[in-house]
Amino acid sequence: MSSALENLQTAVVRQLREQMCLAGATVVARRAADLDSQIETAVQAALGLSVIVLDPCPRRVEPSVPGPVYLEIALTVRVIENLLINESGGGLLAAAERASQTLHLWPLPAPWADNVLRLAEHNPWTTPTNPIRGAVALDLHFIAAGSVTPTASR
Repeated sequence: MSSALENLQTAVVRQLREQMCLAGATVVARRAADLDSQIETAVQAALGLSVIVLDPCPRRVEPSVPGPVYLEIALTVRVIENLLINESGGGLLAAAERASQTLHLWPLPAPWADNVLRLAEHNPWTTPTNPIRGAVALDLHFIAAGSVTPTASR
């Protein structure tokens, strides 16, 4: 059984893969509870240019109704360039710009329909505190705002 948040993460990965394949970047999801995904993330970071979609995280909920009803979801996309082995032909800034263009105002799939993903208004890009050795990275911060009552899908 997967959650609505996992389905959202998977949809973002799919959208980025479609748009980023020509940039030579590998796109993967990182799920905190998934050991295989963590191992895959470490392997991808060893490649020249990687895009990792981190776990979506609720930031605001409707406090007075059961559900929960999410009013705002935060989603971070990490772009990593391994400077020593990047032979993709693209670089960190170009990949970050492409990912930003792909996802900013992207209409979300059900149950998030009628909502869009948008870059965060403040600090849309930041540098992660623990970059991988020999690599540079940027975190792209996105927000999905709107009233969503997720139901787990099977």
